[in-house]
Amino acid sequence: MPAIDRELETLAVERDADGLVRLTFTVPGHRQNVLTGRAIEELSHALDHLAAEPPRGVILLSGRTGSFFAGADVSRLEELGTLPAAEVADLCDRGKAVFARLTASFPTAAVIDGVCLGGGLELALACDLRVATSERHTSIGLPEVKLGLMPGWGGTVRLARLIGPGPAVELAGSGEPIDGPAAARRGVVDACVPAAEAVESARRLLALRSEDGFIAARRRRMAGPADLDPMEREFLEATTAAVILGRTGGHYPAPPAILRTILAGASVDAATASRLESQAFAKLAATPVARNLLRVFSIGERNRRDAGVDAASGGEPMPAIAPAIVGAGIMGAGIAASHLRAGVPVTVVDVNPEALAVSVPGILEEAAWDRLAKRVDEARAVELAGRLRTATSLAALAAADIVMESVTERPDVKQQVLAEIERTVGPDTVITTNTSTNPIGRLAAGLADPSRFCGLHFFNPVRRMTLVEVIRGPATSDATVARAVAHAKRLGKCPVVVNDSPGFLVNRVLMPYLHEAGELLREGVPAERLDRIARGFGMPLGPIELYDMIGLDTAFYAGLVLSAAYGDRIEASPVIPALVKAGKLGRKTAAGFYRYSEAGPHGRIVGREDKAAEVITRYAHLPRESSDRTVVDRLFLPMLLEALRVLDEGLVRDSRDIDLAVIHALGFPAFRGGLLAWGDSLGATEVVRRLELLGELGARMKPTERLLAHASSGRPFTG
Repeated sequence: MPAIDRELETLAVERDADGLVRLTFTVPGHRQNVLTGRAIEELSHALDHLAAEPPRGVILLSGRTGSFFAGADVSRLEELGTLPAAEVADLCDRGKAVFARLTASFPTAAVIDGVCLGGGLELALACDLRVATSERHTSIGLPEVKLGLMPGWGGTVRLARLIGPGPAVELAGSGEPIDGPAAARRGVVDACVPAAEAVESARRLLALRSEDGFIAARRRRMAGPADLDPMEREFLEATTAAVILGRTGGHYPAPPAILRTILAGASVDAATASRLESQAFAKLAATPVARNLLRVFSIGERNRRDAGVDAASGGEPMPAIAPAIVGAGIMGAGIAASHLRAGVPVTVVDVNPEALAVSVPGILEEAAWDRLAKRVDEARAVELAGRLRTATSLAALAAADIVMESVTERPDVKQQVLAEIERTVGPDTVITTNTSTNPIGRLAAGLADPSRFCGLHFFNPVRRMTLVEVIRGPATSDATVARAVAHAKRLGKCPVVVNDSPGFLVNRVLMPYLHEAGELLREGVPAERLDRIARGFGMPLGPIELYDMIGLDTAFYAGLVLSAAYGDRIEASPVIPALVKAGKLGRKTAAGFYRYSEAGPHGRIVGREDKAAEVITRYAHLPRESSDRTVVDRLFLPMLLEALRVLDEGLVRDSRDIDLAVIHALGFPAFRGGLLAWGDSLGATEVVRRLELLGELGARMKPTERLLAHASSGRPFTG
């Protein structure tokens, strides 16, 4: 084979003695392979070169273990919203033209080892054959829908013809990845083998399928219309549209666009379907939802790279190799399970042997939960048991390099336990506390070296909640913060560094929302209506449902802390303590504001709780105007004001941390871009105008100086 006529940065071209060519991608400047403009350009150039002396076949693979292609370069995707639709569609078509060349002449196969998402899967789908590895790190999917977009390089066209329109809608419309074995079962890949056998398997498959006519027949089938029976089309249009509406609440335009595009493209040839896909992609790229979701992704990537401190001192923090947790309650068990799920061995200490024995099965079941199968992987649970060490004495912490205390929220108990931990561990061990309300400075009072102490606030349920607040106390060192941040990331969490303050960040911003909901209840607005309006805004739960889920006793204690600190705008409500006194604590007692079919997280709402209605009536306010928009303003504008105060007080290092935190911890709708981004969608001047209409409610609706400055200058909150 003649030498290629230019130096390639992203791929290597090698021809074997038997005439097969391997194209190995290693895209520089990125942690994982991404489809940059340079990578696509060099693929095109390599295909030009191969056309001069066609090989027996071409195998595409990655030079990075665990990453075939993680998708397109998202930094380029963010620019799409600024371009005319015709130009965006043309960009899609140009990328597709390069991909189409993979099945224009010689046979091609993709070896998928590791992450194969978005444009990476579209590249693999453009090949004649695909071989996936059976390793756990292999993840295959089309997550563009989570960015408010859809596949734009032929994904909807090829997938619908490969596995059928219905399964294609499910895979592209949900955005959820599947592993290698699942991809083989669904027909997305042609084989699934161990990584060590993948290249040889692709070689054999290419030889076999080239000779038996399979590749030629598949190419003909992929070029024509998709096989879609009229009854199946009617079923998809009716049922899938309803499912999509249920999932998205009508807020996300991408899933229905994917359904429409696949159905429209199924009845025409692939070339026509490809043009329909490009046009649909261009329309989505111009939507505010896509812009907001791309921003959320971008600030998430910033968080992934952020060390948690402003200046790197001493380089990368040493990874914790011997983590330990003190306390085997609900939170301690959840934190332990997160370690095991991340492949991190962990020690759990609880002085109560009965509590420890009860928690171990739950830890293993949680750690071995299979999200796709929706069941516990028993074999995985047995495997993980070997990585879980338990003890009833703090002496077991002697070798720990990071300790996470997770005992009861009583400050006196925590202080005592933390002091005992410090006496037991080595001088370089990082000591953390999982607390939602206790000031870090107060808890550190009994420590000899508070510089190595910080808060590490996980949210319940730990498996589903990705945010972790890393709370810097008055004496906490940069090194401690950096090590705590690095450990949270090792667990797959999203850590946000917060300075010590009552309520920290999340509860500080949440409390005005819950407090205002309580005031609206006292004005006669039904709980069901409040929850419906909040869910219509995009929240996963309404505020009254959230009260019951948190637990009214927990909310009562948090409310006392915040009311003491910010009483001029968050007054303690008499409703919550009255319900707590009556034993109506929410889901945990099968009754709070609502009645439930059973105690615990699985109970369903069966009606209003009579005691709650009686208490609300006892403490009723005079009714006020309560249109749906007024309710939205009253629930969410106080949250925005509190976020602006957080910025004034310097509690976070970057305003983007607020939006990231409310999305990951509170379920604030990502399609709105976060709390500050939502404020920008209204504009500071409009926010001031709406607050003036609510001025009679007092200090909690008073514009801050920062808000007035933004209204005067026109500067966005997210700037």
